[in-house]
Amino acid sequence: MFRVVATFLLSSILLSGCAADVATDYDASVNFSAFKTYQYHENPEAPVSLDGARIKKAVDSEMTIRGVQYVAEGGDVLVHYDILEESELIADGPSVGFGIGTGSRNSTYGIGVRTPTRVKEKKFGKLTVELIDARSNDVVWRSVSQRQLTETMEPAERDAFVQDQVHKMFKQYPK
Repeated sequence: MFRVVATFLLSSILLSGCAADVATDYDASVNFSAFKTYQYHENPEAPVSLDGARIKKAVDSEMTIRGVQYVAEGGDVLVHYDILEESELIADGPSVGFGIGTGSRNSTYGIGVRTPTRVKEKKFGKLTVELIDARSNDVVWRSVSQRQLTETMEPAERDAFVQDQVHKMFKQYPK
C-alpha cells in the first residue's frame, strides 16, 4: 500500500512540474537568423517602470546569447514588452447550507438557510514579449508568461521571477 501511495505522490509532483510556464507562438516562415540587431518599441518620452527595466535587462541578456545586438535605432526587429493586467475571483471562507421541507400534492413548505461565500478579487500581471519585424511591421514572435507577477513580491523576488520567465520565453525562440 505504501508503494502505491508513494508512486502516486511522486507522479503527481513530476506532472505538476510539466505545466507550461510560458505560451509561445511565432511565424514559422520567418528566418529568425536574419535578425542581427534589435531595438525597443516603446515611447521614448514615457518613463520605464521598475518591472519594465527588469524585463529589458532580461531580454538584453537573451538576445545577446542569440547573437542579436541592441541598437538605439534602425534595428532589424523591434521588441515590445508589456505586463498584462489580469484578475481572478477567489472564493474564501466556509459555505454552510441547511434546509428542511415538507410537501404534499397541492402545497409545499420549506425553510432554507445558507451563509454567503466571501469572494475577493486577486489582481496580477502576466509578462508578454513580442518581436516585430521592422520591415513588415508584423509580429513574428510572441510569448506570454503563464505565471503570476504580484504586487506583494519583494524586489529580489521580482528580479528572479522576471529573469526566469523571460529565459523560459526565449527557450522557444526559433534558430
